[in-house]
Amino acid sequence: MKKELKKPTTEKKAPKALAVYGKDRLEQNARVGMKGVDPMDIRPPQILLAQALSDFDQLTDQDGKQAKIGQFFHTGKLKIYNSFECYFLFAAKSKYINRRKPEKGELDQYKVLGVMVDGLSLFAMTFRSSSLYTLSPLFGMATSRKRPMYSFVCEIKTKMLSGEKGDWFIPVLRIKSPEKNPEKLVLLEEQARKFDLRTEEFTEKDLDAIDKGTEKKNPNGPVPF
Repeated sequence: MKKELKKPTTEKKAPKALAVYGKDRLEQNARVGMKGVDPMDIRPPQILLAQALSDFDQLTDQDGKQAKIGQFFHTGKLKIYNSFECYFLFAAKSKYINRRKPEKGELDQYKVLGVMVDGLSLFAMTFRSSSLYTLSPLFGMATSRKRPMYSFVCEIKTKMLSGEKGDWFIPVLRIKSPEKNPEKLVLLEEQARKFDLRTEEFTEKDLDAIDKGTEKKNPNGPVPF
């Protein structure tokens, strides 16, 4: 009995799947090559609250969508939020001049650094005028419970206020819960201490640059927030 000869196949083998260098891998390697960089030399992205006088060209996400009045915009992620969760690492009280009412002289403001709950990415925010005391509940909670403020999970939403010159929005803080994950607390402490130990240098060199260039040039000056 003759053996049947196998016909040579003309089918091509499917190519092996190529390794995809995707978002997850980029995030895992985000600090590669920067371990020796001083965190103080990295200017943090800002989280801005869109107001009527905001420059909406600068509040545009990766899909070309612009933030609406009362929404937050992350200048690093180019992402729009109605609210977000974070940990606050550092707060410093400083002064600013209201361009609409320069005769009032220097006014108080808080400039803060925080990290997002998702990924612990650093950001900066400014609280002034009607939002000056937004973080007061957090300061009080940290003091009364004898826990650092970075150890609380916070949620930031918005609230609309009205006055003689119209409506505007302010950020509102809600303390969700104490953080219980020990590994995450260690990471938060490390970041917070780096800024806390160099408070004077940080406030002098970097805080003044946190919120510049985010509003349209307007003779009436910045919005009340």
